[in-house]
Amino acid sequence: MPENFKRYFLRRLWWVLLTIIFILAAYFADMQTADSAIPAPSSEIELRVIPLKKRNVSASTEYIGYVTPIHQVSLVSNVSGYISDVWVEGGQDVKIGDNLLMIDQREYKADYDAAIASRNQSRAEFNNAKIYFDRVKKVGSKAISQTEYDNAQAKFLAAQASLAAADADVQKAKVMLDYTLLQASIDGTVGNVALTPGNYVAPNSGALLSIVQYNPIRVVFSVSDKEYLNLQNSSSTLFDGQKIKIKLANGQIYKEDGVFKFTDNQINNSTNSIAVYADFKNPDKELVANAYVDVLLQKQFKDVFLIAQNHARLTPEGIFAHIIRNNKLIKTKLNVLATVDNNYVVGNRFQNNEYLVIDNVPSISEQTKVKIKVDDQPR
Repeated sequence: MPENFKRYFLRRLWWVLLTIIFILAAYFADMQTADSAIPAPSSEIELRVIPLKKRNVSASTEYIGYVTPIHQVSLVSNVSGYISDVWVEGGQDVKIGDNLLMIDQREYKADYDAAIASRNQSRAEFNNAKIYFDRVKKVGSKAISQTEYDNAQAKFLAAQASLAAADADVQKAKVMLDYTLLQASIDGTVGNVALTPGNYVAPNSGALLSIVQYNPIRVVFSVSDKEYLNLQNSSSTLFDGQKIKIKLANGQIYKEDGVFKFTDNQINNSTNSIAVYADFKNPDKELVANAYVDVLLQKQFKDVFLIAQNHARLTPEGIFAHIIRNNKLIKTKLNVLATVDNNYVVGNRFQNNEYLVIDNVPSISEQTKVKIKVDDQPR
């Protein structure tokens, strides 16, 4: 290669390298200037908070229930005949043993009298057979033959069986006679009575009238299988410490509290729930059978905290809220015991100097200082 060309090439290469160096220097200078224009992250953040105060709270869980009688009966006729007397009206309250109606007794009274007469005859025949057999036994085998003894014994046993059958016929006739008088078997209220004297009834006539017990009366509602297990685990007695109240169709709370009686003996597969039975006093018949009501399970909580639902976050891991403790922001899992309106009732043990954050909390580093602003009237 000629010497002149070599020097020319080296000179050009030197200028190219200088140009590249100047371009890179300018690029990095611009980057440094741009970085210096971005503000440094703030080392302090202000959050609105409210004090956490203990309080006593009454929480209610609501269910749909229905009213059903504890006892009810439908009276049917066990004999045929014409009704002779009706002593009750629809809506009338009755007590056990009260007379309700009567079926014409004349035929059944005649059968009863005939059965008594037949029994009297059988008793007379039995007495004669017994006296004769006693004489035969007393005389002994030396005075009578074995055949005569056997005949006397057979007549005595036959008379004895005939008397027993006659006694049974009397009892049967008495039962049929008693069937003509229908009486109340429970305390309660009579339903519609459409019968009048002269109506013909028979065992296949169906229900003549019904009686429903109204005081006390029963309310049935259902809880989920999960709630049932939680209730079982929370106390030795189901619904211990809870009041069972009901809300009527007009929105009023019924004056009497319910008494838990028992739960069903199996889970309903279609709803995954179990029926609960509670009894209520009902002296004024405000609760009517087959009516739907709202059942309220009320529980009193002492020294708990209320946290608005919009100040907490629901996650797959649970319900969390941000708490300020010793000027530090702490994400805390809430021990939710119940809900009241739009608030969680929580059983966490917060201290007097701890606050609930009511602002949306951004992602911050541990070095970020937290400044709080106490808000006495949070929205």
